[in-house]
Amino acid sequence: MKDKNSPQPISSWIRLLNNGILLSDVDEATTTALCGHLADLGILEKVGEEEWKWALPPEDSSRTEEEIKKLLTKICDTEKGFALRYFLKDSPSSQNVDDSQPSESLEAESNPQLLGHKTSNLSNLQIVKKYGRQVQSFMELEKSYTERLLGPNTSLKEARKIFNFILGRMKQKTEPRSWEQLSRRRHK
Repeated sequence: MKDKNSPQPISSWIRLLNNGILLSDVDEATTTALCGHLADLGILEKVGEEEWKWALPPEDSSRTEEEIKKLLTKICDTEKGFALRYFLKDSPSSQNVDDSQPSESLEAESNPQLLGHKTSNLSNLQIVKKYGRQVQSFMELEKSYTERLLGPNTSLKEARKIFNFILGRMKQKTEPRSWEQLSRRRHK
């Protein structure tokens, strides 16, 4: 890329970001979604349909890749730039999931039917409710991340793409649930 301050096709920005700034497992579609997020952060500016340029002042736009990494790492510490730490090489990525995920003990306390006895003969409605409780914390996490990622240049689809990459990078695993039989009835 010759002059970072002049408008360039999105493919040039993807190449610049994927060649040394972002992790090697970030694919092109995710990098494209991330470019929209960078525009929302005030780093890039969308000029045309497929043309982008630095939104930084001209003296700041002639930075080397190392200086760009430092700038993006600095932005990681801000509330709006929280997602960048999962994409950057050599970034101290946060591996903790939000504390908004309820534990099984809290789930049992909030639902008196779960205390004391478990049943293996659940109706379809009960199975749907049980499944809904199991994925509710994931749905809340996705909603909170996508709401924070949405912006004028980042659509809901792109925010979900970024969230899916972040979720794949998180190393914290939930404890496996013990197997329980849901139904003994044979379906015809």
